[in-house]
Amino acid sequence: MQTPVLERSVLTIAGSDSCGGAGVQADLGTFAAFGVYGASVVTAVTAR
Repeated sequence: MQTPVLERSVLTIAGSDSCGGAGVQADLGTFAAFGVYGASVVTAVTAR
């Protein structure tokens, strides 16, 4: 019998920044750097 693999996951609830330097994009990049699965809920979209 195999031992189940537990994957760490994190949820971010934030806005989306069009330049990618903040908001959901930055959060997901940080999660990837720490080796965790990131899920997101976008609450607003900015345009520049």
